[in-house]
Amino acid sequence: METVEKESGRYSRVGMIDTRVCRFNPEDVVLDAGTGGGHLLKTLSSRCKAVYATDINSGFLRRVRRGISEPNVAVAQADVTRMPFKSSCFSKVVCSEVLEHLTDPSNAIAELHRVLRPNGTLVVAVPTYFSEKLYSRLNRKYDQNQGEHVTILQRDDWIRRFRQAHLQLFAVRNENFVPALYWTFRNVFPIRYDSSSGRVLETRLSDRLFFVATSVLNKATFGGFSQLGNVVFAKSWYFYLVKERGAS
Repeated sequence: METVEKESGRYSRVGMIDTRVCRFNPEDVVLDAGTGGGHLLKTLSSRCKAVYATDINSGFLRRVRRGISEPNVAVAQADVTRMPFKSSCFSKVVCSEVLEHLTDPSNAIAELHRVLRPNGTLVVAVPTYFSEKLYSRLNRKYDQNQGEHVTILQRDDWIRRFRQAHLQLFAVRNENFVPALYWTFRNVFPIRYDSSSGRVLETRLSDRLFFVATSVLNKATFGGFSQLGNVVFAKSWYFYLVKERGAS
């Protein structure tokens, strides 16, 4: 399993989570809700006391279990709207690229709030409204058109839903400029992939050249290429939220 920890200037990221905003500490008990491929788990396990990962997809979880051996990581199949955990048991909760798959994400947001400790931090990543609408126009088989991405909201609409769940927003970051460019290319020139796992089923020289070129640009500009790109064309919003004290 890939460990995702990146240096960006003078600070590191856990995946695309900005550790200047959300610092993971040795005493943290963390939930990765909707872990998917489990790409954050090894890094989180090295930084935190305990890490729990859930996903509703049993195929994802089988691959995660094969790739993870850290003793402080536990994996369970669960619906993000009904998780098998006591209330207020996690100091940090991550929910990345999950809510857009739900017809009513408010139920999941309420459940994330329930399992988070008072004054704990919740990180939620969702696709930006603009990127989703662009891809759905470029490719009639894109996820939104196929009923995979069913809730695509403006940024203020997400923030309103978080506030209704008594989650206080303290930061928003635009992220994933390079993936935004890649998905634009991929929707103009579609690639075969397995919709159940997300795995690409063919190898194209053009895709490899794209990632080599963007990697070179990022290194040459000390990350400035992605940082500037995130301002104008982000694929994802990362919301950093805290559970209000006194909220049950």
